[in-house]
Amino acid sequence: MANMKADTEEAGQKREQALRKEKADADEATRKREQLYMEHELKRQKVMVEANTTLQQERVKADVHREVADMKALEKREAEFRQQHEREREQARDAQLKLRELAAKELKERVRLERELVRQKQQNVILQKQREVDRLEAQVDRYLFQQAQDSSAKPASKVILAPVKKNGDSFA
Repeated sequence: MANMKADTEEAGQKREQALRKEKADADEATRKREQLYMEHELKRQKVMVEANTTLQQERVKADVHREVADMKALEKREAEFRQQHEREREQARDAQLKLRELAAKELKERVRLERELVRQKQQNVILQKQREVDRLEAQVDRYLFQQAQDSSAKPASKVILAPVKKNGDSFA
């Protein structure tokens, strides 16, 4: 009888050990599954950020190329004007020459001001695009940090990812 009781007690302990081991294995599998999910989500978010950054950079490049083309056209117009001015200067009398020189000075000032305006527009566009890229990167960083905090506080089966937001609006 005492032998049976010892055998029963030993079998109960073995069962408890097996249950503890099974629970530990299940917990480890759940932890690994959550970790793989978080790594996958982090990679996905990184790819999205890289794609957005690339798109923003391409837009900035296109804007810069357009501004450069505008500047070249402006320089071409300026060169054409100088040629015309030289022909007129050769044909003009002293009074006409003085008037044309005054007009040329005003035009040069206007061209200088237009160039300055174009340069300022380029700088503004570049700064705006960089601020947008920085804002998006910061937003993604905050989002990923929040997701990491939320994921550590909740079981993996209840984690719901929110879409990345732009200016308070959802992309969805």
